[in-house]
Amino acid sequence: MNIDQRIENPILQRVELHFTMEHPAAPTPSLKEMIDFITKMEPGSKKECTFILDVTSRFGRSMTTGVAHVYEDEKSAGTTVPNYIKERHIRRGAHSEAAAEEPNQEELADKDEDQSEEGA
Repeated sequence: MNIDQRIENPILQRVELHFTMEHPAAPTPSLKEMIDFITKMEPGSKKECTFILDVTSRFGRSMTTGVAHVYEDEKSAGTTVPNYIKERHIRRGAHSEAAAEEPNQEELADKDEDQSEEGA
């Protein structure tokens, strides 16, 4: 991932990043993956204060370009980021941590058997 342009915007308390990602032999990165890359590339950034505004994949190439805004705090992001972008990030789980592993079917069956034995 490369940061092509970095613009500091002190009035809106954010840094605007124009980035390029090469992803040979892989699909276009998810919103969560892009946010993870941005937080690694921008010192002091937090996932919950990072928003991807625009993403464009290049036809015939394994390259994606985009624009991200990294805010200083959640308050400044809350008053500036459009609602549809916030909703998109929530819907796609972009700011959430990795979900805990769900129990497999065998564990669920064992649990049900234990509960039925207790009730008998």
